[in-house]
Amino acid sequence: MEPLKMIQQTIVYLEDNLLKQVELEELAQHIGESPFHLNQTFTMITGMNIEEYMRNRRLTEAAAELVDGRSSLLEIARQYQYPDAPAFSDDFRDYHGLSPLQARSHQNQLKQLNRLFVKFSVTEEPPIPYLIQSRDFARMTGYREQIRTKELYNHFLLADLLYSYQEDGKIQNLTSNHRVPLYVVIHPHAYGLEVFIGIESNASTDLETEHLHHQTFAVFKERGHLDYVFNEIWQSIEQQVAVMLNYRKNDYYIIQLNEPLDFDNPYNKVLFHLPID
Repeated sequence: MEPLKMIQQTIVYLEDNLLKQVELEELAQHIGESPFHLNQTFTMITGMNIEEYMRNRRLTEAAAELVDGRSSLLEIARQYQYPDAPAFSDDFRDYHGLSPLQARSHQNQLKQLNRLFVKFSVTEEPPIPYLIQSRDFARMTGYREQIRTKELYNHFLLADLLYSYQEDGKIQNLTSNHRVPLYVVIHPHAYGLEVFIGIESNASTDLETEHLHHQTFAVFKERGHLDYVFNEIWQSIEQQVAVMLNYRKNDYYIIQLNEPLDFDNPYNKVLFHLPID
């Protein structure tokens, strides 16, 4: 129930501010949620992130005004938060596949995203199965990253970060080519996201450390492509599991991966630890 209420409040805010610049941090404060969870829930329920929703809604409304013909191209561009007509034209063409000048003569080809409304639905597809487990993690050593709010709109954020670590040799430095579990610890906060990538180790180190307090988790086991599997798990959580299970929002979430990471393999094994009350 809570995710649907959050989505409804978010849509109301976005529609009320369709002609204004909307910042994710400001929106999250208004809703009373962390930027990560607000955008994550919105994305998993609607199929687009908040930035994409605003862009698509603005370009839908702008197309209607172009067809109406009572405002100039520059007036419409400025009204919908574009710095100039060329920037608006480029974005319009990317979305609709037409230039603004073609809008009136090709109305049937214009894309349209009307305001969304929340509704209940059911499915025959079961959620990703999970087990309730208690885990007591050892001290972890690794690397810590602070992710800015704007970067949360990247659908491949974690996959991109892991890929860059692999290319930079940081993962090899952590594991020394041994097949030890690699952990990604995600901690949402008011200004973005903290991500820790490391291994369990009590050895002395010059790297950063992470101490995770003992908790009970819902543990999801899934296989998939690293570009998509994290979102597939979150989608199941937000669309189905959250209705049945109270999980601890804005605590830390732990992803366990096996070395070596293979970004071309559609069957990478992933364990996702969701803290529960």
